[in-house]
Amino acid sequence: MNPYDKAAALLREHPDYRVLQRVQLAEDQVFAENDSAEPCGRLAIIDTETTGLDVANGERIIDLAVAVCEYGRHSGRPFRIVARYEGLEDPGKPLAPEITALTGITDEMLQGKALDEAALADALAGVTLAVCHNARFDRGFLEARFPLFERMSFACSLDEIPWKDWQIASSKLDYLGFRFGLFHEGHRARADVDMLIALLAQPAPGAHQTLLSLLLNHARQPSWRVHAVNLPFECKDAAKANGYAWNEGKNETIKAWWKETQDEAAERAFLQGLGCHKPLVIRETALERYRKLRS
Repeated sequence: MNPYDKAAALLREHPDYRVLQRVQLAEDQVFAENDSAEPCGRLAIIDTETTGLDVANGERIIDLAVAVCEYGRHSGRPFRIVARYEGLEDPGKPLAPEITALTGITDEMLQGKALDEAALADALAGVTLAVCHNARFDRGFLEARFPLFERMSFACSLDEIPWKDWQIASSKLDYLGFRFGLFHEGHRARADVDMLIALLAQPAPGAHQTLLSLLLNHARQPSWRVHAVNLPFECKDAAKANGYAWNEGKNETIKAWWKETQDEAAERAFLQGLGCHKPLVIRETALERYRKLRS
């Protein structure tokens, strides 16, 4: 053990100090050995950097990173990274100054660059699940650029891991890293992908299972998108307090308060009490979740 590791170990033992370790993953990082020959699956950890927030307004991906991870189907343990893809793409327009300030990406870095669809498809061979830290954001951009993502299931580490149950006040990636003793620098797709993999390999607080295992268990369950159609106006504050969000009804979507839940019966009963007797309820699996609201 080098002197820095010794010093870090000593500080970890003291309650007045917290030690952070830089995330530095190899191209083919091994997290654990599959000693029991557990059946494995493949999932892709994906992050995008974009020109803006809304793909419907013509914003585009400028930075894409993918790491394909082999994991135990029963244990949910990540074993190793088996493939990667990284690329930049010229959006055909100048970047906003705030995007360059956030990511460090400049117009000069993107000039003439294009994402390689064939190389991406090769990297994703055998993948059954895409994992993003904000799948509702990333999925729209990925599907708009690459049709292959329309046939892929998605899971979201932002929404499908119970961070608040562990009194973790923020679910931003850098803060989560801090809470689990990790840090990274920069706001590029590769850095965020590696941070997310490193996080998912961590044991869940107070449990032996990994954070990835919790995410997979949640992703395998169906959920329901509940639209409170014709909710009485005076009940909107009660709906909002119960987690409902307002959708304006643009782009042929449903104009209503809506919520995603894994307890359909409870939401129906809640809305019944507010005078919403015929909500529109859509069953979803990981194949449909995190797409843009639609009718």
